[in-house]
Amino acid sequence: MKKLTHILFSLTIFATVLGELRRFSVLGQDLLLTDIFLPLLFLVWVVDKIHSDRRIRLGKIGRMIVLFLFVLFLTYIINWLRFDTFQMIGGVVYLGRLGMYSLLALMGFDLLDRDESGQFKRLVLISMIGSAFLISILGFLQLKYFPSFLELGLHLEGWDPHVGRLLSTWFDPNYVGGFLGFMLPVVVALGLYFYRKRSFKWAFLLAGVGLFCLMAIYLTYSRSAYLTLIGGMGLLTLFKSRRLLVVFLMVLIVGFTFSGRAQQRALDAVDSAKSLVGIDSQVPMDPTARFRVESWQIAWEIIQDYPILGSGYGRYAHEVHERGLRGLGGHSSGGSDSSLMNLWAMSGVLGLMAYLAVLFTAAVVALKRLWGRSDMDAYLMAGLLSGFAGILVHSFFVNSLLFALMMVYLWVGLALMDESV
Repeated sequence: MKKLTHILFSLTIFATVLGELRRFSVLGQDLLLTDIFLPLLFLVWVVDKIHSDRRIRLGKIGRMIVLFLFVLFLTYIINWLRFDTFQMIGGVVYLGRLGMYSLLALMGFDLLDRDESGQFKRLVLISMIGSAFLISILGFLQLKYFPSFLELGLHLEGWDPHVGRLLSTWFDPNYVGGFLGFMLPVVVALGLYFYRKRSFKWAFLLAGVGLFCLMAIYLTYSRSAYLTLIGGMGLLTLFKSRRLLVVFLMVLIVGFTFSGRAQQRALDAVDSAKSLVGIDSQVPMDPTARFRVESWQIAWEIIQDYPILGSGYGRYAHEVHERGLRGLGGHSSGGSDSSLMNLWAMSGVLGLMAYLAVLFTAAVVALKRLWGRSDMDAYLMAGLLSGFAGILVHSFFVNSLLFALMMVYLWVGLALMDESV
């Protein structure tokens, strides 16, 4: 049973490779493959716990996750008393989904803590890195054979008509770029470890995977992905390699020098930032940035009305609709382009602070485990902490912290970072 749990855990990670290529209709709900694997994994894990190990294992991060889920549930129940029952019942789906994905951290820590041989930890890392590699490769194939969603007609299903950008199976350059930006520091950190231990086979293998991920990020032409890359890799160089900083800067310079589109995207970002902060600019804010700012303004309006308890988790789209600000259609109607603002708007400052407490605890635990050490665990902690720093930057511009496919890696990453109390 324990072996089956390990296999299902790995398959749940690999299920993200399918992405949005196929959704499955279950009880009237369109589900991702990961949505289907998670309940099955949880059921098998519970049976395994009852059969072989009934001890409750919660690490330092795990305890904060339980607190976060309790706060979300509490604010949801209180909001149920003041909002439409039908709307709140609809929110159960979103709340339950977040709760199920967060269980990956708790289940992962339990399995890791029981893994005396280290085989499960290796399986998890191989699954995460292998998935990043496959998503990158599929992105290159998509860019070559399906460079435009206009030709495929997917824009009629609510997807943005991206042209000439790497989308892979996630159908969105910002999300796939953010994900690869999260994973790249992990891949590079482990590659550095094996290189310094003179295990060149694994070092060069990871270097190859890292190069594919870097190229994929570059071809997304996503400004938020570039910021994730800079934030994550920048922090990693401070932790583990000053020489890597020089190499990283050279790669960035070369990449932008030979791509007019990347240069234009960067210039558009600068002009949009000038417009946002009120500095005179002859070029107006580009449409993408303008839409993003408008989504922030909507979220802030909801926050101002419900600052403490929020408007109810999963009820964001109804709140927007009732205000006449935007319709319920599309793939981004359920929240703003900022994960932290979404949490604040839906669960209030209580939910936001509880989530930030999870991230703060994770940072403290990771720093403690990497400081003054040079073993594999220290390099892994440096990579994960850097990846989280990058994705946190990303989450200010994209709802990446609450995106289902991305949550698989974030919660599993927290399980890897956690330690016993």
